[in-house]
Formats: sequence, structure tokens, C-alpha cells
Amino acid sequence: MPLQRVHDWPTRLHHIIDSSRSLPFAWGHFDCALNVCNCIRAMTGTDPGASYRGTYSDEAGAIAIYGSDLGVFAAGICASLGCPEVGVNFARRGDVVFIDNNTAHGALAIVGNGSRFAVCVWTSGLLLVRSHRWRRAWRVG
Repeated sequence: MPLQRVHDWPTRLHHIIDSSRSLPFAWGHFDCALNVCNCIRAMTGTDPGASYRGTYSDEAGAIAIYGSDLGVFAAGICASLGCPEVGVNFARRGDVVFIDNNTAHGALAIVGNGSRFAVCVWTSGLLLVRSHRWRRAWRVG
């Protein structure tokens, strides 16, 4: 059964993003993949990152778990959660996107208010990523 968003998901999503603004980047605790998991948990009550939290502490550990392409990893997790892939032009607030961030592995983000920017955790903090950098998207709930 696909994930369902709770009735007050917009408020929950706003709160989790807002409360993340001051968090420092930390592999295995607060990185792009786990931030997306935090947002999904806030919107649905399901935590797709529960088994990954705290199990790695550097980029090599993340690659050992997520593989060399976060888009492929996200596709598998989203499929297991019943979150269908959609065209990036159809991604809406609260959906997961895989972005081109000029790294070998890419990054994961969550679509924020509106549908032109996604919120991504980067080593320097939260970034807003314009939709022209989105490469794949999955509908959450």
C-alpha cells in the first residue's frame, strides 16, 4: 500500500524544514538522504531511514549503504514504499527529487513550497535547488 500523507502534512513539512536550518551536516545523522527521510517521516509517519541512521559516519560509509548513485537507491526505496516515479515537471510539494549537484553521486532533496525549488542538505547547510537541476522525482502520498 502506498504511503499516505497525514492531514496536517504541510504544517509538519514546514516545521521539519524550518527546524533543520540550524543543524550542522553530519554523515549518518543529517545528510541529504536522511533529511529526505526526516521529511517523509514528518508527512507520513513512516521512516524509510530508520535502519540507516547512525550506521555510517563518512562519505565512504554512505556509499557502502546507498551505492554510487543516489538516484538508483532512491528509486528502490520509493518503489518499496509505493511512491511512484513521476516526471520532474510534475513533482509537487513534499515529493522526493534526485538532483544533479555536480558530484559523482548526486543528492536527494524534498520539494518545498511551490514546485520550483527543492530543499537539500549540503555540507554548508540547507540549500534551495532550482527545478532545472532535478533529474528524477517520486510522488510521496
